[in-house]
Amino acid sequence: MSDWSALFAEMEKAKRRLVASDREGLWRHASRKPPATPERIAEITAVTGCPVDPEYAEFLLHADGWPAVLQDIDLFGTADFGSAAYAEAQELVRVTEDEGIVERESGSARLIPMGASRTDIDILVMPGATEIMRPAPVIWLAGGEIERYRTFSEFFRGMIAENHAEADSLA
Repeated sequence: MSDWSALFAEMEKAKRRLVASDREGLWRHASRKPPATPERIAEITAVTGCPVDPEYAEFLLHADGWPAVLQDIDLFGTADFGSAAYAEAQELVRVTEDEGIVERESGSARLIPMGASRTDIDILVMPGATEIMRPAPVIWLAGGEIERYRTFSEFFRGMIAENHAEADSLA
């Protein structure tokens, strides 16, 4: 499994660079939320009808979501599942699936939102399955597939790189 302490330190460094570069206040800047309890993580399954990906669950044990993980995209924590933001993300996922914009993984029942933009059409999804047989990919959608990460930890590393790139572009 991932060394979340090291990944959080990397993300916090990227976020500090971004805050320093964002002189016009384009983006929200927030820190990760405090850790979730295993009981709260288990409640996600009741909302989604699918087991929680083990890497995402491990992340939640260290940080119960991360508001503005990239620009205005919030990475959902346990309290977000079943919220208005989650319902809006589900609707975007439904439209995306209906239009055949994203290719689903074999064996997945549907796409489960795990993050969304507050002001745009960006959504982060994981294929939901009836049982976890291997790590689930994270798919970043915004009118089409932007990026597909093999695992949640690979996605998180990608968000670190995206924050550094955004800081570079604003500098």
